[in-house]
Amino acid sequence: MAKGRRSKRRRCPASSLTDDLVVEILSRLPARSVCRFKCVSATWRDLISHAVHRMKLPQTLAGFFTMHDGEMWSVPHFTNVSGTGPPLVSDSIDFLPIHKRTFILDSCNSLLLYKCSPILDMTDSHYFVCNPTTKEWAALPDSNLGHKGRALCLGFDPAVSSHFYVYEFFEDYVCFPQSVPSVRGVEVYSSETGERVHREDNAIIPLGYRSPSVFLNGCLHYLTYNDPAIAVLDTQGKPCRSIPVPDNEDYGFIQQSQGRLHYANFEADDEDKLTRLVVYVLEDHESQRWKLKHTAEASSVLDYTRSYLVREDFEWVAIHPDCNTIFYTVEPDKTLMSYDMDCQQVQVICTLGADTREKYFPYVPLFSELQALHI
Repeated sequence: MAKGRRSKRRRCPASSLTDDLVVEILSRLPARSVCRFKCVSATWRDLISHAVHRMKLPQTLAGFFTMHDGEMWSVPHFTNVSGTGPPLVSDSIDFLPIHKRTFILDSCNSLLLYKCSPILDMTDSHYFVCNPTTKEWAALPDSNLGHKGRALCLGFDPAVSSHFYVYEFFEDYVCFPQSVPSVRGVEVYSSETGERVHREDNAIIPLGYRSPSVFLNGCLHYLTYNDPAIAVLDTQGKPCRSIPVPDNEDYGFIQQSQGRLHYANFEADDEDKLTRLVVYVLEDHESQRWKLKHTAEASSVLDYTRSYLVREDFEWVAIHPDCNTIFYTVEPDKTLMSYDMDCQQVQVICTLGADTREKYFPYVPLFSELQALHI
């Protein structure tokens, strides 16, 4: 090269940044972008995957907690989203003060809601909210519901607040021959105030069977019984609105993905054979306007061993919070599968086993400490 002539090779600006500066920049990006930057180079992949740096960076879906029937009682397990390697998160909760017999009731982002008992028959039950990544926990104070039937949901959004909410739906049943609940209501516990708000209101509709709840925009969203709709409650237990589902069918599934509420379902024929997958995204809460995001033949999503499946052969697991991927299981051995809506590809992840309980708990790690779990 002649003297004084500049080299045509361009220096990469990022190469002059220290690792600490790169991590500081990445910490301000969405989890999906951070995952994509692992592909920039081996250096960036190792930088992002480093245990110390992971504590500062936004995390995405790590896997799923499940409950499995054992010889004496159900036990929790954690499965990586890849289905391979040792669990990224421990499924042991021996850090809780009571852990002889436990049930996972709900998960929301990075927290789990547990029902625990020091005895086998669960008559002396206690409730805990915990972060299995940091092994922090908080015991919930006793509710005022007595022996009323109840269902519990957890609400937590670390991007908005460090506090969590526990919703306890309750019903009082009247004597035969009447079979409908006489009172419907909800108690909401707030970790911020340490108190419960009790609300009895016939407008509060109980949770749909096995339907996951979604905590989004500071409100709890859940599918209701009977008439398919999504009920929305604020953190005071007050009904905000009822959002009609886009297909007016049973067996739908809701999740938060990429900051929006998603609804997925399988259409079926007269013989209940699944025919078509439909996925909608709620574009506007006020106008309740849904947009069809994706559709695919059921055979291309589910048909990997059989000519057709019916609803009883299939269970929803999750929609990925940061990308367009759906997770589900198929019978007879609860085979965990994923379907990528972008490239329309199906992947068999692993077999969970026929002893798996029919509820799944997605988990996103959170490495920072929460004051709400020190109460």
